Amino acid sequence: MTERIQRYNVGRFVVALGVLAVTGVTALGEGPFQPDDGAFFTILAVQLVLLIGSALYTRLRQPGVGFLSLMFFMDVVGASLLSAFTGGAGSLLVFLYFPVIAAGAYLLGRSGAIGVALLAAVGLLVVAVFGTDAADADLLLRYWEVGFRVLSFVLVGILSGQLAESLERTGKALVAQRVASETVIERVRAGVLIAGVDDRIVEINPSGRLLLGNAVGKRVTEVFSGAVHHRSWEEAPPDGRRFVCSQATLPDQGRVIVVEDVTELWAMRDRAQRDERLVAAGHLSAGLAHEIRNPLSALSAILQLLREDRPSRHLELALGETQRLNRLVEDFLTASAAPTLRRVTLDLDGLVANIVDSFLQDPRFAGAVRVVTDLAAVRSCVDPDRLRQVLWNLLTNAAQSMPGGGDIRVRVGEQGGGVCVVITDGGIGIAPEELPRIFDPFYTRRAGGTGLGLAVVDQLVRAHGGTVEVASPPGQGTTFTILLPGGDAV
Repeated sequence: MTERIQRYNVGRFVVALGVLAVTGVTALGEGPFQPDDGAFFTILAVQLVLLIGSALYTRLRQPGVGFLSLMFFMDVVGASLLSAFTGGAGSLLVFLYFPVIAAGAYLLGRSGAIGVALLAAVGLLVVAVFGTDAADADLLLRYWEVGFRVLSFVLVGILSGQLAESLERTGKALVAQRVASETVIERVRAGVLIAGVDDRIVEINPSGRLLLGNAVGKRVTEVFSGAVHHRSWEEAPPDGRRFVCSQATLPDQGRVIVVEDVTELWAMRDRAQRDERLVAAGHLSAGLAHEIRNPLSALSAILQLLREDRPSRHLELALGETQRLNRLVEDFLTASAAPTLRRVTLDLDGLVANIVDSFLQDPRFAGAVRVVTDLAAVRSCVDPDRLRQVLWNLLTNAAQSMPGGGDIRVRVGEQGGGVCVVITDGGIGIAPEELPRIFDPFYTRRAGGTGLGLAVVDQLVRAHGGTVEVASPPGQGTTFTILLPGGDAV
């Protein structure tokens, strides 16, 4: 409201100066109106003083309806006096009433406009009554003119009031719509970017900043590397995230780009594909297990008997291969079957310590691998046998990644409201292009491996309601992080 009053004060000041200038010029000769005496300029000067006073008042205080009513009353009185001294009701300065009526609508709405219009009508009637000579031959015509102007005041008041209310409603609706739109854009999880006609980004919402950083001022081609001239495209930043982008042209020939982070969806898709492959492996293994295990058991028994009668290196190799085939069948069955868990709440650090002690007794790694532990006292609800299988697979992989031996670090602690088990080795690491596939069934980089070990790890950890993450910076080995629910959570 204060800003509107200040605008009105500026308009009043401009009109007053204009009237003063025109009056000063016409006072020197024949003009559209001639002031009767110096009182005209006195009234105009008083109006300027009052205008300056009201302007100062609105800067110091918040004006109310009472102040506005007084201001409009003084404006109508000023317009009436100026008209009276320049020809009465027929003066050209009668037009000064109309800006005041319009200002009433601007500041006080329809009721204010009608009120100011009636006040202006009263002021004009007073000027007409006291400023009209009864002997005037055109007295009737003069009264008709006054009546017409009074009617025009009322009509202008009604129309300007309706227009002001309509504009007010439209303005509020636009503000509400803009606030709603800004709220949606601010809170939507997708990134929203607006680019101008020069293809530079002029606006980006908070989600967009989280995904892409502050890209304001950059060209679209500097932010995106995909097919930015297509309606939709995919982005694959170096950090491993996946974005789906779509765009639409704006009326001003700019464009709006929506960026969605689908990294988790892609991860879910990959997990679903792995599960499908495990199911396929289950169907295969179920059919082959009975056909393979019976003759394999018989062959193993025969080889053991022959080894007892005639020990030889070749028999040992043959027996070892039969045992490897038997483990392969067992891995197939384990990976393909839906895991059943027998959960108990236990001290996770104690279980991990026991598994590490058993692992260090494995003759394949005894003396070559050292395990350094950092075990915090935490509890979790897990299946001890299944978790032993998970950790044994990860410890075995860590040891095999260090052919010359080395240290494996095992840490147990709390993380993100749950518990974690972190296994880090100093081995050869995993190439970045292989990381997304290491949990796929049958994918292996090791000669003689089945490619089922890590697939089983992922399956069992997810069955516990947890996740397994892997990181392998170049030249720094590999770290597997298992996140599990803490406490008695199931």
